[in-house]
Amino acid sequence: MEKSLLAPIRFLFVLLILIVAPLSSWAASKDEAFDPFEASIEENISTPAVNPKQSAAVVSAMAQLERAFKTAGYATAKVRNGEVIMVTIPCSKLFAPNASKLKADAPKQLLPLVPYVKRFDKYKVVLAVHSDNTGDEQYSDRLTADRASAVDDYFAHEASLPDEAGIIPYGLGADEPVAPNTGIKNREANRRLEVYFIPTAEYIEKIRSRK
Repeated sequence: MEKSLLAPIRFLFVLLILIVAPLSSWAASKDEAFDPFEASIEENISTPAVNPKQSAAVVSAMAQLERAFKTAGYATAKVRNGEVIMVTIPCSKLFAPNASKLKADAPKQLLPLVPYVKRFDKYKVVLAVHSDNTGDEQYSDRLTADRASAVDDYFAHEASLPDEAGIIPYGLGADEPVAPNTGIKNREANRRLEVYFIPTAEYIEKIRSRK
């Protein structure tokens, strides 16, 4: 290669390093600074993000998880285009009306999820409890928060989770109904627990390295 071409190429190479390196450092520091317990539920569900090139492999791995949940009888849904799996359980199967203490038979609904909650190396678990619009807003917010804490406590105990692998619970009140708050069946559908299984950065990397 002619010497006249080497200087511009070297300049472009150095410029590329100067641009990419700070961006990489910024991305790393951003991930390290992320505190799931201070983040919104939307931020938690979207973090960590998956590189588009790895998305198909992650979706495939999470589809296996969804099949296991369906086999166990759970209602499931794909979130984030299949990168995240959500399990839904009616609150009527977990709590008595207006109660925040788990029913005696609630473990029948929750215990099959424990082996997956234990895998905190693979999944970040986010809990969201919803209500219908009966009762005032403050009451609904408090009730759903207390119910989310009750499920969090159950999972933490049964899965023997370390403090650094905590579940992130949210009580969302009546803000996100899945049906109009008219009629018994619709209101019952709105009173629900959602359990999100979000692949961790460690698991995403393992999936990528299998390719």
